[in-house]
Amino acid sequence: MNDPTLGSAVSMAENSPERPSDLARERSRLIPSRAPGPTRGSSDSCRRSLSGMNGGISRRVPARVSAVSMGAPRGSGGEGGLTGYSSGSGRGCRQGVGGGAGRGALRQGPPQRWHSSLNLLEGLGMEDDLSTSIESQMDAGAKLGLTPLTLEAIRRGLIQLDGGRIVYHVHKKKSYSIADPEEEVRADTIAFLVLEKGYDAERIETEVIGAHDNYADVVLYRDKRCTDVWLVVEDKKRDAPKSEIDEGEAQAFANSVALKATYALLDYGRQSALWQVEGYGAKERERNRLGDRDELPENYSEKVSYALYAGGPKDIAPADSETISTSVRRAHSIIWAGGKRDPLSAFDEWSKLMFAKVRDERYTPTGAPRGFQVGVGEPDSAVATRVHGLFAAAKAQDDALFPADERIELPDNKIAQVVRAIEGISFMHTDSDVIGTAFEDFFGSVFRGGLGQYFTMRPVARFVVAMLGPKATDFVLDPTCGSGGFLLETLLQVWNEADAAYAGQGEIDRVKGDFALKNVFGIEIHPTLARICKISLLLHHDGHTNIEADKSCLSGNLENPRLRKNSVFDIVVGNPPFGTKIERGDDDQLDGTSLDAFVVGRGRNAVQSEQVILERSVGWLKPGGLLGMVIPDGVLNNAGPQSNCPAVRDWLFRNGRILAVVSLPDFAFRRSGASNKTSVLVFGKYAPDEAVRLANALEAPGVDMPEALTDAGLDYEIFFAEASHIGYTPSGRPDPRNDLYTAAASGLVAEDQAGSILGAWERWSGGGAVDDPRCVTISASEVWASHKSHRIDPKYHVYKAHARDYVPKGWSAAHLKDVVVRKRRDVDFSSDPMREYKVLTLSQTGLPRLREPGVGTNPPEWRGMYFADSSSTWYEARKGDIVYSGIDLWKGVVCYVTDEFDHALVTKEYPTLSVKDPDRVDPEFLAVLLRSKRFQKAFQAINTGHSNRRRTQEDDFGKVLVYLPPIEEQREIAKRLRDARAGVAEALAGVAEVEQGLDRRSKPTTSGTRPTRPVRNRRPQRLPHARTRGGARG
Repeated sequence: MNDPTLGSAVSMAENSPERPSDLARERSRLIPSRAPGPTRGSSDSCRRSLSGMNGGISRRVPARVSAVSMGAPRGSGGEGGLTGYSSGSGRGCRQGVGGGAGRGALRQGPPQRWHSSLNLLEGLGMEDDLSTSIESQMDAGAKLGLTPLTLEAIRRGLIQLDGGRIVYHVHKKKSYSIADPEEEVRADTIAFLVLEKGYDAERIETEVIGAHDNYADVVLYRDKRCTDVWLVVEDKKRDAPKSEIDEGEAQAFANSVALKATYALLDYGRQSALWQVEGYGAKERERNRLGDRDELPENYSEKVSYALYAGGPKDIAPADSETISTSVRRAHSIIWAGGKRDPLSAFDEWSKLMFAKVRDERYTPTGAPRGFQVGVGEPDSAVATRVHGLFAAAKAQDDALFPADERIELPDNKIAQVVRAIEGISFMHTDSDVIGTAFEDFFGSVFRGGLGQYFTMRPVARFVVAMLGPKATDFVLDPTCGSGGFLLETLLQVWNEADAAYAGQGEIDRVKGDFALKNVFGIEIHPTLARICKISLLLHHDGHTNIEADKSCLSGNLENPRLRKNSVFDIVVGNPPFGTKIERGDDDQLDGTSLDAFVVGRGRNAVQSEQVILERSVGWLKPGGLLGMVIPDGVLNNAGPQSNCPAVRDWLFRNGRILAVVSLPDFAFRRSGASNKTSVLVFGKYAPDEAVRLANALEAPGVDMPEALTDAGLDYEIFFAEASHIGYTPSGRPDPRNDLYTAAASGLVAEDQAGSILGAWERWSGGGAVDDPRCVTISASEVWASHKSHRIDPKYHVYKAHARDYVPKGWSAAHLKDVVVRKRRDVDFSSDPMREYKVLTLSQTGLPRLREPGVGTNPPEWRGMYFADSSSTWYEARKGDIVYSGIDLWKGVVCYVTDEFDHALVTKEYPTLSVKDPDRVDPEFLAVLLRSKRFQKAFQAINTGHSNRRRTQEDDFGKVLVYLPPIEEQREIAKRLRDARAGVAEALAGVAEVEQGLDRRSKPTTSGTRPTRPVRNRRPQRLPHARTRGGARG
């Protein structure tokens, strides 16, 4: 190398004297004194680095050891000063081409047998599972005095320490005893050839037979088949006496001539000598001496050809979203390796490579070849070394994304494959929204609920941010930012507004840049997700510096000064993880904060995460600030005090205005693996004097929330809306239907929002009326009083507001509690323990069926003795009853009890109803009506909870408004349904009969045997007295 400058990744004391005697004593202490074991195959399994390079290495190493090119390709005039060891790490090993015993000793003498010990790193001071890690190998190598370049080769998977032996993952993978003092020199030579000179490890062999049955230590070939020798290396131990050096020189030349090599190298640790053998006599030593090993040409003296030059006609270029999406997916799939890495780990490695890519895009000088590319015929190791250097340089300049000791943990071939996949794209010059569109689908396909993370699709994030209307002067926080979707959308909408507001002004770029760098904040507890968020923001042209990683938003030890204060953000936005309990004393989540510090957590041993995150988020808001969050519907409607949800709603009413709640469909997060029902909450924080006025009003005797709101002059309207279509299908594919907002051609929010929920919200916010049937506005006092649990879910309030609008002309309307009564017919199982019962179960078809005994946890028989010890409460159903599921009523699980199921049993989870007046209401018709789509939607509106098992409370069921035609019409509808079902049953029976007939015809004539083929030219033998049928001849 021409530049001997040391890199930041390796700390070496160039002038520190080396003490060979100390190293020898350390070597003798660490290496077990035992004979080499039998030959065995080495493991090629990839092993992950657990920590950074051991920092305790202090050796005198010549400058050539430290010179590893970083950044742009060698000789390119690329990124200046980027020399030194790469800080990246190789995760895993190059696949070997089979083992095989080494042919001969390390030097002259009998052949040395080699093996890969089953006890990895045995005798090297390692133990337990850590013995297989790269960290352990690095530590052992440092203790043995291996050079930093060799340690880097260990990290990159080129070299492996294994049970007191050293393994080289070259063309023919072999291992040798590390006890041989010459072996550390050979290791450094191989590391030099691959990591510094960029030669392909698959073109290197060890112990190749040369002259007079002597073995060359290392041979480098020009071709992949390893037949055309380029370099022969003879290694001698460090500080070898002159006699051994002379001997090594003779061996190097003899083997070089025998193998017809172009070059010969003698390497003995601190010094080396390189000769050109080709074209000179066998005894020539002076005129053909080129210097030390640094003079060895790179790439066989052939210039590597590169296609991409910064600022040139064939430079990287912006791409469309489809191209970016395809390329990014390809890169991730290469890293994921068919499931060998979990998606988050693969994302982490992906983000490191993207960080290196951004470095190359920003800092490659004009006219220099891009460092993040693969040259024609360039070895993977050379490409990987450059990428490691880019990553190290990026970390040194910007420490907000990765800690100093973080390394790329991918093997060289994987790095090169990823580079090929994305090398031609300029991410920094691609429109931000194009990148966002490409990444949206990519992120959504990977985040499927792992670690409680559910990726928020862009239409939802876009709608929430648009509801809040952020400005360039606002401070914005996402307390659980995940991959950064809400923050990215905030940037895009603010930048879009700035483009319009500051059009033609020179300050526009500064306004946009200042907002990204100074006003956007995020917190993410999972370090990998935090990195992905930062990389996403970086690729969207910055905004990543204020992301607090590896901390919970509930922590009392946040580092960013603004995050340590209350009332400092104009907007808090996001989609907090839910379904996770925050328990008292949970140091990971609370981290210096007590659960009692939150009003919603006081006196409780645990609360749901979304509840305390909601309170914490409001605390960050300035007075009058806005919160926009996706929350589970359980927070809005669960009635049980054990859920703590009523207490959360009470806290919300006391601390600000519930400005809007917009219901999202069940499938909003299905693609991420979640079936939770969610809604968007928009909340405005009270000013201090408003909160005091309301608190004082509530202290008056006998005053409830509705009166207090009125007395304090704080009653207000709440905007409710229910969206059925949200711009994507349950599978995540684009859907042109979008109730939330109208999109412009660019995909951003259009100026004209007529016909959308966002448009209705904007009109109502500006003082206009709401005339959209999906929306309704109700005063806060009325909302509080409308239900005993003070539920605030939109589906409930929108349904109630429009329930009478759907009564057909000529039909009457009545609440269910006025037409049916619940029956609880107890059964005395002790009176006849041997009696056999029928047990009823329901389905979404509306047809009852018998529950089978002996299936699952069911008893072997449905006899009275088994019910006596049952934990369930059982009731009897009678003919003419209506039975429904208290959990799945909203899915149409309701049926009419026919003669066949008279006296069947059901548990208390299946309420049994009887009509009060059969002359007014036909029970069979009512069962049909309650199964209709209209009433399934009504039951969706009244049920509570957010999971797939949502319960219908009995009181709410009784308040549902049903529509009744005259009794004759009811009976006629019921009869038509019976006839139709009978027709279906008859048709299915006919189908079964046809299929069974085909089965009968296809059976063999003799069961279990095959017809035999007659033998030609043989007359059949006739049994005595046998008669042939139909006059057949014998």
